[in-house]
Amino acid sequence: MNIIEEISKKYGGNYAEERTKKVSTPNGQNIYQPKKGILEIDGTKISLNSNEVGGAMPVTEPLRVILYLDKIYNTELTIFPKDLWNDFLDFIMPKRRDFIPPPLRKQFWFGGDKTLLKKLATDKILIENLLNERVYIETKSKETDWIILTPEYGIENIKQFEKFVIILKRIEEKIKTAGNNTYN
Repeated sequence: MNIIEEISKKYGGNYAEERTKKVSTPNGQNIYQPKKGILEIDGTKISLNSNEVGGAMPVTEPLRVILYLDKIYNTELTIFPKDLWNDFLDFIMPKRRDFIPPPLRKQFWFGGDKTLLKKLATDKILIENLLNERVYIETKSKETDWIILTPEYGIENIKQFEKFVIILKRIEEKIKTAGNNTYN
């Protein structure tokens, strides 16, 4: 049983996977199999999506955890692990994100709605669950009704998935209470 199926079963959700598709290329045979789980946790719809690719040249297709908001919100959020370019920007503009706690600022780059970012920066539960994880979080556009969390290395077990749900639920709560949004 794969992790999406296991999580869907535990939370009483729906699980589906498409038939395996095989494609022959000059590099060998590739295999493609989309999988999806849809569940509800504490009244919030969450889906897990994976477009698994394997075969001669295996490619890592990320697993995405999507939390669906109750309506469309005018907000924007991007959180991803820092790279050398972001370290350089922090070096030349050290006060740019000084409201974000240093451990988070050292590990992640934050972009989007400044009011939302300030609320997230004070959420101890979010910070505790986000630290030492390699995840990408985004809302995709200014007007959004979902939050996407993409773990860099997939989901190891149900405990880690529950940690990701806590992160998403905390962000959901802050989006709903952020009020007037300002962008930077």
